[in-house]
Amino acid sequence: MREIASRLTLPIGTLVSWNKGFDADMKLYKTVDRRGKACRVTIEMVRKVVDRARELKDRGKRIRIGKFVREIKAELNLNLSQKTVADILIANDLYRAETRKRRPRFYRSLRHRIPNGLLSIDGSEIVVWLGNVSQKFNVELGVDVGTFCHTGFDIRRTETAEAVIEVMEQHRRQSGVPLGVVFDHGSANLSKDVSKYLHAHGIESVPAGPANPKGNGTDEGAFSLLKRTLGKICIDTSSLEALARSVLEKLVSVYMTMRNQMALRRCACSPAACMATPASDGQRQAERQRLADHKRAKNAPDANQPKHDRLEWIVRTHDLRPEPAERQRAHHSIRGFDMAAIAKTEKAFLKAVRRDGRRKNLSYFFGILKNIQQEIDDAQYSAYCRQRYNYNIMLEQQRRQQEKEEMDAPASLETIVKMARIAVTQPTRKITEMALRKTRQWVLELTKTVRYLSPLKKKFQDVINALTKSSEKQKEQVWQLLESFLNQQPVAESVTLVS
Repeated sequence: MREIASRLTLPIGTLVSWNKGFDADMKLYKTVDRRGKACRVTIEMVRKVVDRARELKDRGKRIRIGKFVREIKAELNLNLSQKTVADILIANDLYRAETRKRRPRFYRSLRHRIPNGLLSIDGSEIVVWLGNVSQKFNVELGVDVGTFCHTGFDIRRTETAEAVIEVMEQHRRQSGVPLGVVFDHGSANLSKDVSKYLHAHGIESVPAGPANPKGNGTDEGAFSLLKRTLGKICIDTSSLEALARSVLEKLVSVYMTMRNQMALRRCACSPAACMATPASDGQRQAERQRLADHKRAKNAPDANQPKHDRLEWIVRTHDLRPEPAERQRAHHSIRGFDMAAIAKTEKAFLKAVRRDGRRKNLSYFFGILKNIQQEIDDAQYSAYCRQRYNYNIMLEQQRRQQEKEEMDAPASLETIVKMARIAVTQPTRKITEMALRKTRQWVLELTKTVRYLSPLKKKFQDVINALTKSSEKQKEQVWQLLESFLNQQPVAESVTLVS
């Protein structure tokens, strides 16, 4: 085809469009393509899908949506999407609802903007290869949380308390005594020697526990950059520990020197310069005033204000003491949750705190809130699917639709004659009046659909003559009643009993 296109100087796409199938009359075969067209789900489709799913459940097999959709398409000729099939199964309690909605996450961040406020210390293993022999060392690294400035390191065979103290001592000699130190729950970090050093210099210990995933992320990020910068260290020489140690010390020193000369994010100055410029009380007061003015400038009412008020009430009631950054993140995260979920979370949080006082923090509260909100979302989605695709509900809706269509449909001649016969033969006055009203209504509706009354009267007479369980006198009474209604105008005022 490409050769033909080159000879005819035609685009290849044109020849491809010509490459079609034609019948004997040279008419193009049309291929039915339902892509992009919605398919109405009928009750028969729902019944087939439900029966097939229950059959798998009875055999103890698990329903996998992708495989299940392919099976019903091949065996039952049902061309439905995975979402539609999943909704049908959820509506009939054959599949568990799972909703995914992105909401602001809550986490406790210990990052501050004050230089030399918090020091992050952590250790990591680095391997140096000397030929085919590896030497493993533990590198203890100290990084300022506010500025990301690397202030000290120590290299030893294992993680020890002396290494932690050496890193803090290097930081103290270079930048002064920090306000606090954050590290994990390692035995070296929580040793007596480290505790004695912290107490002697008035440094606050801030352990990063399991409830604070980002607590010690500063050092984790520093080690990630360090290892990515150094790569695999291989030295082709004899296996001498001193040589390996000296090489590693030089590499780490080069990394720290270079890293401290690079500005973090979009800051104008380097981390080393930021450490040399402490924040004054006037700067803090000016920043606090600017934030207050910014808040007052927001005059528009906030739809999430009840959620913020509820969060502050929880903090006051349970005597929680979150940090300013943690409180701000909590206010940002709670906007993505419903008030119903927040109310249920308060009750569950109160029970949890009574059982264990260590759970009294915002991290535990938001963990409960996330689970309860997920349950509410899944329940709402299940209710939506059940209302739309539940087999029993669809049967009931079909029955009501049929009844409505029957009631809206015009009454037949046989039905009108039977109702007129009840009106003239029933001894009870209440039933007689009801039958008269219905007969008159149906006759007037029927007369509006015809142009001439004579053919209609002839049809009524034929139906009356076909009655087998009525006497001649009853037939005459029925005809007199129908004739009186046929001769009336559609706006007749009342109905009287015909004797």
